[in-house]
Amino acid sequence: MAKNLRLTDAVTIASSGTVSTALSLQSNRVPVAIVLPAAFTGTTVTFQASVDDASYNAVYNGSSQYSIDVGVSRFVALNTTVFEGVKFIKIVSGSSETASRSIFIVNGEL
Repeated sequence: MAKNLRLTDAVTIASSGTVSTALSLQSNRVPVAIVLPAAFTGTTVTFQASVDDASYNAVYNGSSQYSIDVGVSRFVALNTTVFEGVKFIKIVSGSSETASRSIFIVNGEL
């Protein structure tokens, strides 16, 4: 179970975009939840991860891409084991956003 929870600065998905800006996670920290804004177009999100902030890949849990159902104004818990070892993370909306969207990521220490 993660401890010392912290709300990060928001990542942003640009208007007409699907992929957020990157968030750098501190050592031994993993995302535990995302906080979605009152207006969010997508109904699912996936994630991209990187160890060097240069090359991003889709995040998989076993043989399936890690995907969660989302909605507006929601606090959505994440499976922290999926993100162990991730240094940089991006959120990918399942639909193009109709305006710029800020999404907060709650992270915790392992």
